[in-house]
Amino acid sequence: MAVTDNTSTGESPIDRAFRVLQFIVAADTPVGIRELGRRTGLPRSTVGRLIGTLTDLGMVARTSDGSVIPGSALVTLQPKNNTEAMLGDQLRPLLAELAQTFGESAALSVDDGEALLYLSQVLTEHAVSVPAVTGDRHEFHLVAPGLVTMAWWDSERLVRALDSELEPATDHSMTSPSALKKRLKVVAADGYCWTDQELDIGVNGLAVPLVRNDELVATISLFGPAYRLNPEARPSLADDLRELVDERARALLPSPPR
Repeated sequence: MAVTDNTSTGESPIDRAFRVLQFIVAADTPVGIRELGRRTGLPRSTVGRLIGTLTDLGMVARTSDGSVIPGSALVTLQPKNNTEAMLGDQLRPLLAELAQTFGESAALSVDDGEALLYLSQVLTEHAVSVPAVTGDRHEFHLVAPGLVTMAWWDSERLVRALDSELEPATDHSMTSPSALKKRLKVVAADGYCWTDQELDIGVNGLAVPLVRNDELVATISLFGPAYRLNPEARPSLADDLRELVDERARALLPSPPR
């Protein structure tokens, strides 16, 4: 009798690979081979072989500790006009690397015209005191990536925004138009922005711009407990984050059309 690669239930290798891929995409954090085996009910050896194939195809990627995250090739499965979903898929490996490298949760956000939209995030295992933000929209002046975004606005849009009434979220929120103008000049010059409990008490943020062809594509940010994530405790973090984002984004984003 011929030997097939199906399971006793008739599940094909493609079925198993798709099931493993679904678990990886649905996870908020990198997933280990052992955990994937537990969740899918497949032997670790089988999961390992499937991950090897999916890695070769670019559908998943491995972090430095061997965990698995969605890969940049997943963007090829998205509709071409779904730009935000494509960007989220392309840059999720970067978020996972940032979270692992710096030990803080990482997020990707974009300007949707009305507010700052968080497209994707990767939480660290010890992110118990910080919120999940994927899909959230916040006023630009309240969050680090929003302030980075404002620093790239033209003067007309900035004037309109600062002429409107800016509501605070905490006692730390900055709402003074003159103070914000000065702050945004510093952000533009530095290439990063720290926030100190301006949206949530006890939570700080650090954001840098993701620039392509001299245009702002998105913002990348870290967020975490204020006692741990602050410029006094980690004075080189902003420069380290900016350098890593600049380096990795060139490889993860597709080449511009010629």
